Amino acid sequence: MTAAPPSDALPAPRLVVATRNPGKVRELRRLLGAHSLRVLSLDDAGFRGELDEPGPGYVENALAKAVTVATATGLPTLADDSGIEVDALRGWPGPRSARWMPGSDEDRLHGLLREVEERTPDDRRARYVCVMALANPPAEPVTARGETLGTLVEPRGTAGFGYDPAFLSADLGVRFGEAPDADKDRVSHRARALRRLEEAGVLDLGSAYR
Repeated sequence: MTAAPPSDALPAPRLVVATRNPGKVRELRRLLGAHSLRVLSLDDAGFRGELDEPGPGYVENALAKAVTVATATGLPTLADDSGIEVDALRGWPGPRSARWMPGSDEDRLHGLLREVEERTPDDRRARYVCVMALANPPAEPVTARGETLGTLVEPRGTAGFGYDPAFLSADLGVRFGEAPDADKDRVSHRARALRRLEEAGVLDLGSAYR
């Protein structure tokens, strides 16, 4: 009879990240790097379905995506819903940040800056918000929220994605679009949401090898 492999030879538990945004996949893989997990994209997990965002808020959207993918794949799934909120615009565009106008991320970035310049040029305070949801049936899904404060300024830099080139971080004193990954990963909204999941202990997937 063949002996069982030593425990340290067991494959790492798999975790799916429920997003088709390549920037988010890269960032989440970095943020999860300290965990003994095999982080899978939707393609890696064989998920070909749609990711619905029923809204109206971050929590509903993150939960819907996490539960949909976990149910379809049978694997623990991490999803997030994120947005940028402009204080003077009462938190707009918020959960609609990725779809409030058609076009590319760059189109929406410049569109938001035009809105701010026309409507609230003297108050450019903004915040990034992220709600992360972990679905790992049969356990109940868990959510956590993270925020990071900043100011909208002239775009500069090619790091990150989305509104990062114009988001001047209050923590770092530079735009996320100019910040090294390691610096952004200390203070970003996704990092802070993930840290709360870590503190809750739900990212310890134990011996659930698949």
